[in-house]
Amino acid sequence: MWVRLGEICEKLTDGSHITPKYTNNGVPFLSVKDISNGFICFDNVKFITNKEHNELYKRCNPEKGDVLLTKVGTTGIPVLIDTDIQFSLFVSIALLKIFNKQVNNKFLISLLQSPFVKKQCKNETKGVGNKNWVIRDIANTLIPLPPLNEQKRIQAYINSFLSICDKLKNI
Repeated sequence: MWVRLGEICEKLTDGSHITPKYTNNGVPFLSVKDISNGFICFDNVKFITNKEHNELYKRCNPEKGDVLLTKVGTTGIPVLIDTDIQFSLFVSIALLKIFNKQVNNKFLISLLQSPFVKKQCKNETKGVGNKNWVIRDIANTLIPLPPLNEQKRIQAYINSFLSICDKLKNI
């Protein structure tokens, strides 16, 4: 069936809209620059205090298995959180907490990378200098949602082709 992205999320929000006071160490504070090629990179992150993290975490609580989506600058890059490291987010990243009984998170990542969703992202991203894909428009993104078993089968098929592509790169 066809659904809106917001309909499959128990939480869809973004990070802090206020720039925090940075510290030399503490809890990582991720912005869009810390997401590239489908991965979270902690190499050059800024840090905030545990106290500030705890306040931000009440509203936006990224956890292993959740999906992050860039929404400012380079928009529409999805990442599956695959770490137990606690961190906070800046406004440039959306957090998608999915109803896990309905959706395979890896399948969702593939959907978010599809030309169909990328076109919606491009059409809905607003602004000239600092482009922004707002939460309301992210929530309104249309996606096809097959039954969970079919999602897993499709994702296995995608993975097999990606494996072949990786092997071809090394020839």
